[in-house]
Amino acid sequence: MSEGLAAIRACYEAAVRRLGETARVRLEAGESAEAVARAVHAERRALAEAFKAVTPEPWRGRLLARNQALYGDPMGLGIGFLRGKGKSWEEIVEGAARPGLPPVDGCAFGGGSDDGGDIGRIP
Repeated sequence: MSEGLAAIRACYEAAVRRLGETARVRLEAGESAEAVARAVHAERRALAEAFKAVTPEPWRGRLLARNQALYGDPMGLGIGFLRGKGKSWEEIVEGAARPGLPPVDGCAFGGGSDDGGDIGRIP
């Protein structure tokens, strides 16, 4: 992976992990798991969009195409997809704050599961 892609990934992972603290504070303040899941998931998607925007081609195009093929959405997992897979609100909160596996095969964003915790493997 190039130095630039590694820096993008490191910043993305740090930003995603901070969502866990955001979620913890909101849950401790008494917000419902559903409200927190929706808010943190939206923040995660916004982060993904922002970081994809600075990911150079060809990786950006591959990420968007893969997500569209797997999830029907170029930005990746949506709340409806996750709920349709049987994920609880608590699991969605946890997944939104988990950046997933480290890069694979030189891609900017690696991973490989459908739990909301990563973006997935790019061929």
